[in-house]
Parts: sequence; structure tokens; C-alpha cells
Amino acid sequence: MRFQWIEAGRAALRRRIDPLRGDGSKRDVWRMRALLVTFGLLTLILLHPHARLPNRVYAWYFVVDITQSMNVADYQRAGKSVSRLQVAKESIRSTISALPCGSQVALGMFTERNVVKLVEPVEVCAHFAALDQTVASMDWRMAWAADSFITHGVFHALEQTPALGKQMRLMFFTDGQQAPPANPKYMPAYAGKAGDVQGYLVGMGQPTPSKIPKLDEKNAISGYWAQEEVQQFGNFGMAETLSVLAMEQGQHDRNAGHGPGNDLLNNAHLSALDAQNLQRLADSSGLQFVRLDQSAQASHWATGLGMTAWRWADTDLRPWLAIPVIVCWLLYLLLTFTDTTGVLGIWQAIRKSLHQSRKSIFLQKEQQ
Repeated sequence: MRFQWIEAGRAALRRRIDPLRGDGSKRDVWRMRALLVTFGLLTLILLHPHARLPNRVYAWYFVVDITQSMNVADYQRAGKSVSRLQVAKESIRSTISALPCGSQVALGMFTERNVVKLVEPVEVCAHFAALDQTVASMDWRMAWAADSFITHGVFHALEQTPALGKQMRLMFFTDGQQAPPANPKYMPAYAGKAGDVQGYLVGMGQPTPSKIPKLDEKNAISGYWAQEEVQQFGNFGMAETLSVLAMEQGQHDRNAGHGPGNDLLNNAHLSALDAQNLQRLADSSGLQFVRLDQSAQASHWATGLGMTAWRWADTDLRPWLAIPVIVCWLLYLLLTFTDTTGVLGIWQAIRKSLHQSRKSIFLQKEQQ
């Protein structure tokens, strides 16, 4: 009985090995070649091969507005209110993780009227942990002034971007609020050429005004700014009308926000997405104004075709090797489990069709 089991096992093993050995025909030779190439490529993939090749990558300068209006929690995440600053940081972190290896990222923060570079352009894969931690650590308490002259900040970022790299793009996250309010007639004009720097002005927040929270040293809300506590007039710009009557009537021509009247001044302690201001800045600079509703939107904007930068980069070859592996494996399965006459019949039909096509083209040329 034991010998019968041994013989049965040998017969089963022989049935598995014999198809691999084949009968020496051309079909079996190609089948074995396909199998060997498949295993060879799989072994190479395990070695994680890389090479420096021209690659489609991206170069981004991410700038975040860290003024206090960005602490307004008018976003919703799983039923909880989330601040604009937190959503901006989430967007940047998800975008960095979506960028392919070889891409470069620089980081900056805006407050008052200047942008400070935190990180010079670095490669995303080699420095991912450092970039991610830097973005996560951005905080409103890093601000060196309470004012928010957003026009100056955007233009300053546009000046910095070309110096970071020829193909560097700008993505500026802000609610667009000017604090204190100022007359747009006295805002600086963009000195560069519109469109020289590509990128996005990302509008943060909702169009409905909300109270600006006061945060303590533990980042907990201790109250909200009242109208009488905020600075309602800027400290720059020449007056158009200095009459006492105009000032008493609330004209405030010297520092009127977005025109005569005090509607905006009365709401200086509130904050909302100033889409009109950001669109004006986008039109003058050539940037695209977009409104951020979900964090994932930023990664789609950043990896758009128009934002591509081509450069030599360290490229993972495994995705390229996967294609010939699949082709060779399918060829092996086709030659193993498909009837020989069927495969040869298909191949012969293809050859016959090609031969007839060439013959027809040759005859047409002779007739001409």
C-alpha cells in the first residue's frame, strides 16, 4: 500500500513537470523563455531598481497665512469645527505626499506684510518627514506682527518664487482679509509681469463673517475680539478728504476699506473669505484664484498638467518592469493552457492578412 502512494505521488509530480519540459517544439521553447523572463524580471523588481531619468515632477512654494483670522473655525470635519489654518496645513501635507519623487517643495509663512521662507526647495521623498513635521508645526503664535496687509504679502511671495527655481510655482493659502481695513486705491501695484509666476491663490474660509477667536498659550479659545478692540484704520495712504464733516459722516477717505462708508469698518472684528480681494490680486498677478472646500483639492491643483516641471530625477523602475512581467506571464499561460492548433491558427491568420495587405499595396503602386 505504501508503494502505491509513492507511485501515485511520482505520477502526480510527473504530470506537473512534463508540461514544463515540453516536447522540444518551438511552442515549448517560447513557453520556457516566457517563464524564465518572468522570474528574472520579478527577481530584479525585488532589488528595487532605480535610475536617473527625465521625469515629470513638480516644484511648489507653499505659503501659509498665519494671521489670527486664520484661526476662525468655519470648516467642518466629522461634525467638528476646524480652523482655516488647520485645513490649510492638512492640504499642504496631503499635497506633499501626493507629489512624485524628484519634486521639490519650499515652505513659507505670511504675516503683517512679509513672507518668511522656512524651508528652501528640497526633494520631497528624501525630506518628506522633515517637510511634514515643519508644516504640522506652523502656528499663529509664530507671527511677528498682528497686521495682515495681504496685498503686500502676495506680491512679496511672487518676488521670492522665481529666486527659488525657474520652474517653481506658488500656492498661497489665505482668507484674503485686510487687517486693518484700507482703501484699495492706496494698495501697491504688482511690479512684475502677470503670468510670469504660475500658481494658485487658495481662498480659505466661508463667505459668511465669523468672530475671530482669542487663543491663549495653550491654543484654547479664551474669548472673541470685539469691535472696539481691533484696529480699524491703517497707518498708510494719503487722504483724499481731510474735512471734519467727512470724518464725522463715517467717510474715512484716508483709510476707507473698499470704498466710502463704514460698513466694512463696523465689521473689522469679524472675518470671512474675501473672494473679491483675492480675485483682484489674482487678476493683477496672473495667479489662479480657487476656493478650498476640501483638503484633497489642493493635491489635484498641484499635480495638474499645467504645473508640470521636467527634470532628471531618481526614478523607481518597478512600475516600468511590471508591464513586461505581465506580458510574459500572459504569454506563458497562453502557450500552456491554449490548444496548439488554435494559437497557430490565429497567428497564421494574422500573417496571411498582413501578407495580403502588403501585396495589395504593392499592386496599387505598380498600377500607378
